Amino acid sequence: MIEKKIQRKFSLKKKVWLTLLVFFAIFLLGGGFFVYKTGHILNKISESENSTLSSIFGVLPAIGKRQEVDQDKQGRTNILLIGMRGENMPGGGLLADTIMLVTLKLDQTEGGNDDKISLISIPRDLYVKMPNSDQHAKINATYYYGEEKSNTTGLSDMKAIVSEVTGLDIHYSAVLNFDGFKQLVDVVGGVTVELETSFYEVNQFVLGNECGGTFILPAGSNLLDGETALCYIRARENTSDFDRAKRQQLVLRNLKDKLISMDTFSDFSKLNGILNAVGDNVKTDMNSNDMKKFFDKYIGIQDASVYQRVLENSEEGLLTAPEDAPEEVGYILIPRAGQDNYAEIHNIIQNIFDIPIQSDIDPVKQYYKPQPTESSDKEDESKEESKDN
Repeated sequence: MIEKKIQRKFSLKKKVWLTLLVFFAIFLLGGGFFVYKTGHILNKISESENSTLSSIFGVLPAIGKRQEVDQDKQGRTNILLIGMRGENMPGGGLLADTIMLVTLKLDQTEGGNDDKISLISIPRDLYVKMPNSDQHAKINATYYYGEEKSNTTGLSDMKAIVSEVTGLDIHYSAVLNFDGFKQLVDVVGGVTVELETSFYEVNQFVLGNECGGTFILPAGSNLLDGETALCYIRARENTSDFDRAKRQQLVLRNLKDKLISMDTFSDFSKLNGILNAVGDNVKTDMNSNDMKKFFDKYIGIQDASVYQRVLENSEEGLLTAPEDAPEEVGYILIPRAGQDNYAEIHNIIQNIFDIPIQSDIDPVKQYYKPQPTESSDKEDESKEESKDN
């Protein structure tokens, strides 16, 4: 069994490099548009200082500066993923809808196949001290304050506060807007979710008639296109914000599998679609050489064990909603150990690969259709945006 897994990983890496070498050959034969476009788009999405020419050299095999992927002392690379509506979008475009820390750890033993990935979701209502300030606010406003009020420091501010909450160094970060997520899902042919019971959201999208107003997925296997997948991972009123985070982790796992599958990396139209999607809808602090080294190191991690955790309002989730919260801030969450005391969270996250899994990590099962109310997601986010402003 171990030998077969090793052979599969070796075969996958070999095929990917063959694909990249084919692109390189096409470039030398005069078909350099794709490589130019790749370099141009990597430069476009990166907030690091890069020219298109250096980005091109960064993505070609065996060309460009050689450097290792950043890691901590335990050999882990930590990436912060932020999802939001997008700049200039109504309903809180720069407020973070998704805050997820992804940790990658390769098995460094010879012939080892015990690669690990952890997914840690942080709720947007966590009440934190803003970077370089004595003021507190919900963590989902950190990116907004950084971009709109502190001269475009959104990513660095989010990395700083998530590092404080988790106790981990954050090596890289990326923000993806709704349009980018939908296009990524569509370009890989959709993502499949298996549901034991039907899924219902009958309140959140009624105002504005988003997601058809009443959003329902039947029990069984559901192949979701980008628009439907976005509705599924945004829905929260008939479940909870914590359940939404669990669904986001589920969809991310499926999307990751599709993105790094050989069907994607050997299909020019899909690669071109991915480049188009990320070019306009992603911002990252990785430069092109970082991206290439990251690809080289982690392309074979398909068979990794995945460890999931959602910080939530429970003993196991380590957060609580204080009864004495200031009225003007509305619903907030703080650590059960006390405001700004992240010691318990640090311990859980530092040892996430060694502790028992979270008992309620699977999304909730809905056994009946909820009754609709007059509340809506747009109303909630509008109020939240006005508070944070």
